[in-house]
Amino acid sequence: MKWNVAVAGPVEMAPGGEATFCEYKGLSPVVEIHAANIFTSYERWGFFRIGILPILVADHLQIQIQSAPYLANALADIKTWHQVRPASRQLEAKSLEITLRGEKEPRLRASLARVGPDATIKLSDVTFRDIEGKQVSVSKATLLIAGPSAGRLCWNSDGRQEECFLFQTPNDKKP
Repeated sequence: MKWNVAVAGPVEMAPGGEATFCEYKGLSPVVEIHAANIFTSYERWGFFRIGILPILVADHLQIQIQSAPYLANALADIKTWHQVRPASRQLEAKSLEITLRGEKEPRLRASLARVGPDATIKLSDVTFRDIEGKQVSVSKATLLIAGPSAGRLCWNSDGRQEECFLFQTPNDKKP
């Protein structure tokens, strides 16, 4: 099942369904999100899944954004796609790709991403291109998704903190 929506709003879908969501500003698309499968799972503690702690899971999540400020809205929109218990504050994405509109290659790829309530995404097995265009791979990183630092990726390399603004375009102001 595939859904195409012209404006921001809730998308009704059957459990385990495929979904595509587009948000427009005027006649121009600013956000496009596609997930191959969306379902509800539960937080894990060791071997156990805790039934009172649901999380929304999106498989093969692809996000295209006009610029970094649209990233927080895009991720907030995903949570409206599926009926999840109110206690759910987590979104987990397996195989995440984030691309700027008009570019062929994703700016960021991660095998696992957890969106928390604090406007960050915790990423695992991350690949991205730095400012010079060199491909960088790190095991763990954090992506800020809201505020003036939206699009800033932070990670540790050899014991020191490093960062890169992934989604800057020539039209964006540096934070």
